[in-house]
Amino acid sequence: MHFLFVTLSILILLFVLLFVGIWLDIASGKRVKGPLLPKHTMDRSYNKLHYYTEGHDLFREMRQTIDAAKDHVYLSFFIFEADEAGKPWLELLMQKARQGLDVRLLVDFLNSRSLHRNLDELRAAGVHVAFSGKIKFPFTFYYLNRRNHRKILTVDGTTGYFGGFNVGMEYLGNNSLMGEWHDNHLRLEGNGVLHLEHVFAADWLAATGETLDFSKQVAVGDGPSTLDLIATNANQAEDIFADYFRKARSSIVICSPYFIPSKKLFDVLLDRLANGIELSILVPMKADHMLVKPASFYYLAPLVEKGAHLYRFHQGFYHAKIFIVDKRRFYIGSANFDQRSLFWNDELLSFSEDPALAAELLAQFERDVTDCSKEFTKEDFSRRSLVDHVKTACTLPFHSFL
Repeated sequence: MHFLFVTLSILILLFVLLFVGIWLDIASGKRVKGPLLPKHTMDRSYNKLHYYTEGHDLFREMRQTIDAAKDHVYLSFFIFEADEAGKPWLELLMQKARQGLDVRLLVDFLNSRSLHRNLDELRAAGVHVAFSGKIKFPFTFYYLNRRNHRKILTVDGTTGYFGGFNVGMEYLGNNSLMGEWHDNHLRLEGNGVLHLEHVFAADWLAATGETLDFSKQVAVGDGPSTLDLIATNANQAEDIFADYFRKARSSIVICSPYFIPSKKLFDVLLDRLANGIELSILVPMKADHMLVKPASFYYLAPLVEKGAHLYRFHQGFYHAKIFIVDKRRFYIGSANFDQRSLFWNDELLSFSEDPALAAELLAQFERDVTDCSKEFTKEDFSRRSLVDHVKTACTLPFHSFL
């Protein structure tokens, strides 16, 4: 009995020491490294825009754009799987590299492990491959949480793509557990592509120490649509979103796979509701992480109580990130409406008032609500079980990492 007590005491002590060590590592990393993270200004450009919600169409057109490349191809993805969806991309990249083009692929160190099997072949063909977010010491657990969540493709400085899609079979709806994948992406043709290339170049420099040469970069003609772009590095997004919502005069629509806002953003939404602003929220019914769904109820319940409309998407997995303010201003990007995107990830945000695209986004939202979702009301919240409330309470210590 004494032996068991001693053993249990030692295990508890080791667990406490491990927890304290991890907490100190993260807190110290944020204190030391956080102030050194770059901050950027919003860049306004004029482009021709095209909106995608379906992975097959997007992947086909992205590969067609790569196939037509004459000078360079730059890709950055959070997840790039070397599976049946990703392998055609890799073959095409090697083909373009063999033709003498400058081909560069940047992927997240933790989320593209299957790509490592193809590294030798890719590099032998002339494709430059690098990994962002490598784990470093000290501040190991801090760096584990610092991820490059951007998804960017630029070709020849004239055509660019960005948004929420990664590369893999899952993003074509081939995951039996998640079902059909619903996401969004933008293609732009115009001078905003140069901004995307400079974002890629900064990420490439951070990952490799190599500076890309833009001395021959040629200015691209303007398109008809205004687009404001900004790259955030575990900073700025909270204030940008808060200012965006504060300007709402009639309505706010938030579509996101995760709903775990910061206190500031939560308070802004409560304030908007108190001032008569209509708030509609669309989130998936399914979850790809065990904590995010119960955690979201901590914020969703008070908002619905104050008059927000909550819709849960049930036809597959909803992964799009869209905000629409006053039915005319909108956000599309890589950042989710969660604290991980606000305070940990490197993200890419875009804002526009393009009337045609705003109308398209609103129509898509209305179809998703009408055909694919069910409203979750105050009465539904009141019927949540004690177990559900306990699950939500248990997620509280982890919200800043979700």
